[in-house]
Amino acid sequence: MALSVLSLAKISLLAAGSSGNILLLIFIFFGALSAYNFIKFYPLFTTQKLDLNNRLIFMLTLMGLLSCLITFFFLPYRAIIFVALGFVFVLGYAIPLGSKFSNWRNRKGWKLYLVVLSWICLTVGLPLASKSYFDPLLFIKLGVLQGIYILVAILPFEIGDMISDEISLQTLPQRYGVRRVKRIGFVLLGLGLLFSIYAFGLDSRITRSSIFIFVLLGGCLWKSHPKQSVYYSRFWVESFPIFWYLLFYYF
Repeated sequence: MALSVLSLAKISLLAAGSSGNILLLIFIFFGALSAYNFIKFYPLFTTQKLDLNNRLIFMLTLMGLLSCLITFFFLPYRAIIFVALGFVFVLGYAIPLGSKFSNWRNRKGWKLYLVVLSWICLTVGLPLASKSYFDPLLFIKLGVLQGIYILVAILPFEIGDMISDEISLQTLPQRYGVRRVKRIGFVLLGLGLLFSIYAFGLDSRITRSSIFIFVLLGGCLWKSHPKQSVYYSRFWVESFPIFWYLLFYYF
């Protein structure tokens, strides 16, 4: 997952004509790793004794946080705004804020949008804000394109977790059913490609690479179902941004 976040951030940097400095890339990678582990294992860290495997995860998370802390002080002031926003989204996703009973993730319909917003902060906002000149138009273009991709890429996860998710989450598959959600995903992918052609041009690297990835994602969405393998979404679908970056770099 951290490699996927880093890949999307690299796409944003290349689209802005930059390769990014190593400290920025380290911060994005370990920021994503730490945030993911914090969200996934926070209840475990606070309610259970840690066995060997969980201790290793805990230590890895601490090392990631330490790497973020060190590299944080080398980020431009403008980039800190997006770091702060992402931090609030992650914190609210895992820990009850303003409520004793529920975090933001468990509130009706919030889960999907929190994930999209937190990813965009790391994959679009932070890379572009780290440049000497922040291009708001490019931020909007990449934010819309990557936001559509991230939103649709979450759908196979939600379809796979449909049975285990609490009904109070009101995820899209729970509210509309698997077939309708797939149709929504296909429409969004089509709109994303049309937007990419309009915003970047048909001959641009980002549009040509997006065509491959969006079609591939559409195929995986079509094949997803509630009883799919745990690796279907958490390994294969989640690795698509890595291939997207490689295609973007190739073109």
